[in-house]
Amino acid sequence: MVDSTNLWDVVIRTLVTSGSATIIAGVLGIGLAILLANVNWKLKPLLRGITQALYGLPPVVVGVAVYIVLSKDGVFGSLNWLFTIQGMIVAQTLLIFPLVLGISWTALERVSSEKRDVFKVMNASRKQRVFLEMYCARRGITNAILLGFGRAIAEVGAVMMVGGNIAGKTRVLTTSVVLETSVGRLDAALQLGLVLLVISLITAFGLQFIQYIRFFEQQSFGEDEIIDQSIDDFTATWENMNVVKDSKTIIGDCSLQVSSNEIVALMGESGSGKSTLLRAMVGLEGEPSIYSRDIAYVSQNPVLVMDNVAMELELSSKLHVELPNSGTYFASILGFEERGGQRTDSLSGGEIQRLAFLRALSMNRKILVLDEVTSELDGGSIERIEEQVVLFKNRGGGVVFATHNPFQAERLADRIIYIHNGKLIDEKNEIAQQIREGKRIG
Repeated sequence: MVDSTNLWDVVIRTLVTSGSATIIAGVLGIGLAILLANVNWKLKPLLRGITQALYGLPPVVVGVAVYIVLSKDGVFGSLNWLFTIQGMIVAQTLLIFPLVLGISWTALERVSSEKRDVFKVMNASRKQRVFLEMYCARRGITNAILLGFGRAIAEVGAVMMVGGNIAGKTRVLTTSVVLETSVGRLDAALQLGLVLLVISLITAFGLQFIQYIRFFEQQSFGEDEIIDQSIDDFTATWENMNVVKDSKTIIGDCSLQVSSNEIVALMGESGSGKSTLLRAMVGLEGEPSIYSRDIAYVSQNPVLVMDNVAMELELSSKLHVELPNSGTYFASILGFEERGGQRTDSLSGGEIQRLAFLRALSMNRKILVLDEVTSELDGGSIERIEEQVVLFKNRGGGVVFATHNPFQAERLADRIIYIHNGKLIDEKNEIAQQIREGKRIG
């Protein structure tokens, strides 16, 4: 029986067993989920189906299996873990592992491919990518841990079989409730049940509260001086780029070159392959780019990966310690000076585009690759971005930008190249002339 003299002993034992099982299942499950979310494996759908089927794994089945393994004649009988806390932890870990794995896996796979592209283009290390993906999926991971702990602390069948419900040794709250009920002490059983419910609620609210504590969140911009030295002369050349998807050639044998102090405009109809060509240049399509550490890239539909504006502009300095945290300077370029604490999920499409451009500038690379970077902007913002592009060129940088706007191309570019059906065409080609005249703007 459980009375006031040993209630705390039972509560502590419950927290130790369920907490330890949750920690072990969390480390193993989240680690495996990170791996599975980032590999292409033909058997992944099968493994996902098995994992989801095991969400409802019967506790008594786990109890029987662990009992056999830990029994005197079992494979691990020499450990003498049967009817011990250790054996109960093993049973609970096996029971909740599929739940933690499956939910964490789903959360991590919902980190969009566009965000993973940002991490790759910003040359985040493998370790940094893992932490960034966990950061983006933290709510789903927290829910996985919460559900795992909830199932572990409420479990009775497996721990009863493996632990034996020995007073002062393996008795926990759930087995105590069963015992009190079996002898007719329903009032004591109800009281123990309430204690169990309170522990579950405190844990749930605690984990939910952690999600909203922004103790790591930067609210103000960094004050470091920007790197303003000239960029050494260079020439970057891409030869015979090819991108094939679903047996269809999207980009075929495209070669281009960009040098320091040069702006190159890429023009073509919608669907001609502009975006895919730029993605191939930065190493997001086909072969990895040999210039990956020289390029800053802004996609046609840019995404932000951090919680607020200040954090987004300090990301480059967090990933690369040699870069200054010059958020104050970059924010002043496009009107974000007073908005460091603003949530990025509250920004408009144009604001996201402007902030993604500033993030690219903060990388201090030799080459800017910009895909329709002003497509959603007003005239004033376009003027300021174009001014920054020219300033970047005058420092010695090279720029390749895709645009549908022939006036913008004429205004900024030293050279204009044209693409049609995935192939670069000569500027004298009739289609190129029509694009240049604005007759094929899409």
